[in-house]
Amino acid sequence: MVDESGGIPSVAETISETEAIVRAEDRDRYVATLFAPASARPRLFALHAFDLALADVVRTTTEPQIGMIRLAWWRDSVEAASERPVAGQPVLAAVAAVGLDTAPLAALAEAHMDVLDGADIGESGAALFRCAAALLGADDSAALADAGRFWAQASARRRGAEVAVSPLHRLWFAPNARPVTALAAVARRDAAGRREPRGVAGRQLAILRHVLTGRV
Repeated sequence: MVDESGGIPSVAETISETEAIVRAEDRDRYVATLFAPASARPRLFALHAFDLALADVVRTTTEPQIGMIRLAWWRDSVEAASERPVAGQPVLAAVAAVGLDTAPLAALAEAHMDVLDGADIGESGAALFRCAAALLGADDSAALADAGRFWAQASARRRGAEVAVSPLHRLWFAPNARPVTALAAVARRDAAGRREPRGVAGRQLAILRHVLTGRV
């Protein structure tokens, strides 16, 4: 990856690019990530930027076979990101720069491939929540996966997709998981049919409330 002056961007510049991607494409994720410890934020932004790229493939694909090829490219490229960086690809550069374990990212790509093949979109959300929880040092659990499924289903419904949203019982999460489980808390607004931009005051308040209480 080369910048406009012909040099190689610094690690800080690479990380800044993924933070900008998340802020522009999903303000809820951006706000929730700000509640993570400063040391974890670069890795979370890289993870979310990678997941957003995968989700964009699933959402925009009209030919499933072509979509599978594109997702397979992301999977294979992220596995080789540290050894063979892809020029002009800030997401993969950030994954390498922050030293993310690429095996879970490859599994996340495969979860999106399963969705494109007809699986419940909630499974991609469960995979994302597991990846994020691992970065935050939080325990994996059935509740974590349920929260991830609910978030992904409610998010798809918000975009107008005809997706069934599984009921989510009231849950509580430990503080170190909350920068990701906060997304499930704000997704309750989507499941209730509210029409509002991501990142508006009410959604930020829902994220803050979850960070403080742990309740979804």
